Amino acid sequence: MLVREIPAWTTGLDERMSEMELFYKTLKWPVIGLLITGGVHFTIEAIWPDLKTFFIPPVLAPLLLAYGFWVGYRAIQVGGTYLHAIVAGAILGILPIVLEVVGFGVILGRGVPEGELAGIFGFAYILFGSLIGAGFVLSREATGAK
Repeated sequence: MLVREIPAWTTGLDERMSEMELFYKTLKWPVIGLLITGGVHFTIEAIWPDLKTFFIPPVLAPLLLAYGFWVGYRAIQVGGTYLHAIVAGAILGILPIVLEVVGFGVILGRGVPEGELAGIFGFAYILFGSLIGAGFVLSREATGAK
């Protein structure tokens, strides 16, 4: 288990690792996973349009929360701080906005305003998850839990 001796709001980066490397290590697999998940979701709704009544934001919220948790947890795990986890969550949260606005709103013709609203919802839930994931790791470290 990674033991931290510095406050969560300061830089916890190893001198040998840049912030870009931290974000790469944090975001690589969650981005790949979310792109695959979004692609499958888009394909399924393109083939069976009636499924749009099932794939609504509250149904997708736990999945997006899990992706956010993954990013927040990973950001701390690779040596980042709470702020790094927030930024990483915000970066990952851009993907649902793009998918909803471009994919569902424009390509599938559902309308840009609906896509924006669903995308912002997805962004928020990924960000919430990153806050929870990072907080979980940091709270375990603060109490000395193993």
